[in-house]
Amino acid sequence: MRTETADALLRAVLPPWAVGAARADDVPGPLFAGERALCEGAGPRRKGEFTTGRWCAHRALARLGERPVGVGRGPRGEPLWPRGVLGSISHCPGFRAAALCRTRDAWALGIDAEVEGPLPARVRARLISEEEAGLMRPEVAGERLLFSAKEAVYKACSALVGPGQAPPMAELRILVEPGEHGPGASGRFRARVPAVAGLVGLDPGHIEGRWHRSHGLVLTSCVVVRPGMEAPTTRPRRVVGTALGPQTRSAWDSST
Repeated sequence: MRTETADALLRAVLPPWAVGAARADDVPGPLFAGERALCEGAGPRRKGEFTTGRWCAHRALARLGERPVGVGRGPRGEPLWPRGVLGSISHCPGFRAAALCRTRDAWALGIDAEVEGPLPARVRARLISEEEAGLMRPEVAGERLLFSAKEAVYKACSALVGPGQAPPMAELRILVEPGEHGPGASGRFRARVPAVAGLVGLDPGHIEGRWHRSHGLVLTSCVVVRPGMEAPTTRPRRVVGTALGPQTRSAWDSST
């Protein structure tokens, strides 16, 4: 898969005011010094996922109009974005991606990518409720799409309340709205989130879910738009060029 194709697949699940970058194959870098330290000792597969995910993040920052900087990692593995930026990174066999937007445009953003196919029986029994299974239309959305949607919603909720504080994925309820079906299909989904601390009073109408199926992949995104705000409709200005180098004087971003 060409990088342009991977980018197009990601754009299919992003709102117009968010940006992203994706690719199908791994790249060796470059990484900032702090990023390199995070994957020291990792095996080839994990190092490839991490490095290419950060490559996508750097590229997405440039597309957002930001100078690329090192993307740190929180205590539970979550990416740490520059001030004023929020986003998500995802990877699966044959696809790596990062998506970003401004904090003024949304409260949270989560993305997920999965290889199309049935879920393992144990995962399906634990995460897909009887209600969801009963409402599922196999020709539109299979269990893998439900799983991916829950992953995206969980990431968005974690950005709001903190990693480890979001409702378990089994308690998230997903309803895929009627739409297209077959390869290349896209659509929306709705999410019902339990009222836990930090999510109480959140209007379900402000949880926007998108999905896309193509090239043997299932991609999903979840955006939590700020209550009382309409989602912006313009794309951010793009920075020409994505050359990486030390951009700040912090130890994190130093390349030496």
